[in-house]
Amino acid sequence: MTSSAIKTQKKILLDALNMTLLNDRSIPLDDLETKARQLAPILAPQLGAIDVDDVVARLTEVGKVVIDLIPIVVDPATFKEWLAERSATTDTKRWNAYRQLLVNREWSPNVIQKLDELTDTVLESMGDPKIHGEWARRGLVIGEVQSGKTASYLGILNKAIDYGYKIIVVIGGHTEELRRQTQQRLDKDMTGVDSVYIADNIDSRYANMRIGVGKIDSTIQSNILTTTRSDFSAASKNAGVVALEGDTPTIFVVKKNARVLANLANYLVGQAQNGKLNAPLVVLDDEADWASVNTKTEEDAAAVNKVIRRLLATSSRSSYVAITATPFANVLIDDSVDEDLFPRDFIQALESPSNYTGVESYFGRETAPEVPRRIRTDVQDCLEVLPFSHKRTAQLEELPTSMVRAVSTFLVGTAIRRARDGETRPASMMINVSRFNDVQENVTAQVKHFLDEVTRAVLAEYALPEDELADGRSSASVLKDVFEEEYPGTASWTDLRPHLLDIAAEITVVLVNSGTMGPRNKRLSEMSREDREAESRLPTIFVGGDVLARGLTLDGLQVSYFVRKAAAADTLLQMGRWFGYRPGYEDLVRVWIDSAVVDLFKYVADVSDDLRGSLRLMNSLKMTPQQFGLKMRRHPEAFLITAANKQKNASQIEGEVDINGAFFESYVLSSETEDLDRNLKAGVALVETLKTLEGPAANRGSLLWESVPAEVVARFFAQFRGHDTETFFGRTTKSDKAQLAAHLADAVNAESWDVGFVTGSGDQSSALGLPGDPKTSLRTGVEASSGKSLRFGNRRVAAGSDIKNAMNQDVIRELEAGLSAGERLSEPTIIRHALERPLLLVYSVITQTFTDARAEEMHGTVVKEDKRPKIRADEPLVAVVVAFPVSSDDEERAGSKKGRVSRFVANTVYARMNLNMPSADEEQDEGAA
Repeated sequence: MTSSAIKTQKKILLDALNMTLLNDRSIPLDDLETKARQLAPILAPQLGAIDVDDVVARLTEVGKVVIDLIPIVVDPATFKEWLAERSATTDTKRWNAYRQLLVNREWSPNVIQKLDELTDTVLESMGDPKIHGEWARRGLVIGEVQSGKTASYLGILNKAIDYGYKIIVVIGGHTEELRRQTQQRLDKDMTGVDSVYIADNIDSRYANMRIGVGKIDSTIQSNILTTTRSDFSAASKNAGVVALEGDTPTIFVVKKNARVLANLANYLVGQAQNGKLNAPLVVLDDEADWASVNTKTEEDAAAVNKVIRRLLATSSRSSYVAITATPFANVLIDDSVDEDLFPRDFIQALESPSNYTGVESYFGRETAPEVPRRIRTDVQDCLEVLPFSHKRTAQLEELPTSMVRAVSTFLVGTAIRRARDGETRPASMMINVSRFNDVQENVTAQVKHFLDEVTRAVLAEYALPEDELADGRSSASVLKDVFEEEYPGTASWTDLRPHLLDIAAEITVVLVNSGTMGPRNKRLSEMSREDREAESRLPTIFVGGDVLARGLTLDGLQVSYFVRKAAAADTLLQMGRWFGYRPGYEDLVRVWIDSAVVDLFKYVADVSDDLRGSLRLMNSLKMTPQQFGLKMRRHPEAFLITAANKQKNASQIEGEVDINGAFFESYVLSSETEDLDRNLKAGVALVETLKTLEGPAANRGSLLWESVPAEVVARFFAQFRGHDTETFFGRTTKSDKAQLAAHLADAVNAESWDVGFVTGSGDQSSALGLPGDPKTSLRTGVEASSGKSLRFGNRRVAAGSDIKNAMNQDVIRELEAGLSAGERLSEPTIIRHALERPLLLVYSVITQTFTDARAEEMHGTVVKEDKRPKIRADEPLVAVVVAFPVSSDDEERAGSKKGRVSRFVANTVYARMNLNMPSADEEQDEGAA
């Protein structure tokens, strides 16, 4: 049997097993092998035992992908649950077809099930389209960059039509490329019709028109007034004959452009008999923080904001759903202006599947060990020629060495993927080093010049047997070097050579900016779907700037070379196009980025995580966005959360962080000898006191004293300090003590602490005088930074299991028993549910540089020419982790104001409730009674 036939039969068997698992959630993954062997003779009789095993292995891998939901909150005064009652009598044919499409795409049954629950939750919050009278609802759905937000909102919209919404407007991006990209997704996943045929006025009964859900259920019908070739035009042939109030839903995918949106609003009003349509309307605003937020006055609103409001007003029954991964500007909208777009009715935060790698995975507190190894910070050679602030006249005379390395890594990684997959799939690289079109053109030319050299050498040499090659190095030699240094052990070099030959003949470089997008869109719109798909499979290097940074999906993105800074957190986060799903090639992903920008991403990860935590708390208190104020931590320097004009209604405040339920690490220490000595003495003194108490208990990698009097810990923190720039462990302006020392008594159950000393695998004594003389912990990547500070890599002192190991293990086992397959017990969850008393973990640390043999073994590569030197300490460093339990009373926890002083940006709800600031409609004119 041919390989194509085997692949087809494997797909049939996989789909059948997926549906079995989706319909019966009780089947353990371990039982799938038995089920597969029962079905194979019936559905795929030509598959051998090894082929069936391959299918089971694939399904088991997919089945481990899980996703959690953050519950939504609605206002019971303005909302009544309706979906459960209607579901029994509603034919969800569109959702059923979409669900089957996801099964065909090998989505995890776990994820499809959670998507089903999510779409129900959001749809119910949008409002019942069968309710008559005038109503308007406003909501926000928060995703993550490249996390599949489109798949989520397509599920929402398919169900919205099933339950009775008649007009669907998707605002699909601010450029025609983004709008066309969105239209293509809706064609496959919602209308089931290739809109190119509509643009060409081909009869809708033509069989080839049907794609995606249209092939699964050919009875799905829609009025389609936009296509992949054209945005909305009231002059189009179909616009004049569509009955908006009829049974068939009408769907628009439009650009976020004031003129286009105004034309659509005029068209809808023109179709209304009494000035307003009665047909229920959904406006889904993708990338809703871009251009939709009013950056001007209420009297003279910004153009796009004004016309979106007008669009919503064309129907007596409307629901506005904002979608974004960077919602900072949206939650800062003035909530007292009813017509504006503040998400007053609901906010839903999407939790990404467990196979998603996002900002938290790369830069957050719980980064997986393998992820930081994908980061390369050796980009100083590029910054020397193209600093963050450069002029449009800047030029590269040749590619920097680091960029040569990155491009070479892309070529080799693509070859490895092809060898693994046995087929050609989309593969791409991104280069983003400048916002100027002229500079981007120069970089594109230099990349092409380098590729010409390398591909010529590959085509000349790799067609020959390796033993026939002439001695000496050539332009192609760099590829083997990269393979051995970046991807050792991933494949056989001999196996990669033929794939590199193909890639050398196919690779293309595409310049993506405002000057090239028009011709590119025109060319793509005139191509057939088959030709577009064939082009998408070519290995492609995309060079660009801001156009690359928002919304645009780069299929198969494998290598990113990103040497840019942004002025605001939301802008920077959107630039991280390497976030997302990389099934089967996660280990091949590489990101070149400056270490200073890594620090900014870490701040953004914290802000995003804080916001999601606030939404969880809002839900636990059964409060809505108009009842629960939100605030976000400001960066200590000039880095903004969002552009200044987007936060014009926000309040800049100094507040206190509630320490309860949180944990903190002294990841920045002073490098001054006297400060290091003082911390060491503090640790020795603590041990001497603890020796007079009962204990310690040996506790899975640490020595743990339980119920230590609080005054013992207070004496330790009277002496121990982090670097002065560290907010929590740095000293206050009023004393030499760490800021934490002033707040120890504020903790829940603060009368006594658990104190642990984490033992390690170093070759030196801890130097703290502990019983049994345990060894130091070993840390790589501690950097000696400017300002006489030592920074722990990835801002972590603790290893992933240290806090978990210090807990009552019976409680830990109970928590783990409640996890889904593949789900990991996170540190915040452990602290919330297993920590009874405040916890202090003390570390005696010996550091190593990245350039020694141990680090090379751990990280797989050596960081070369790093401008920020690593240090090696002959004496141990003392560092700490502190964790605080939560109150058992949610309201008490929400009302707690005890913590460390920090600066925040607060929205109008928070300001009104906490700062005694009136809302707009409460303000009185000067001189009013």
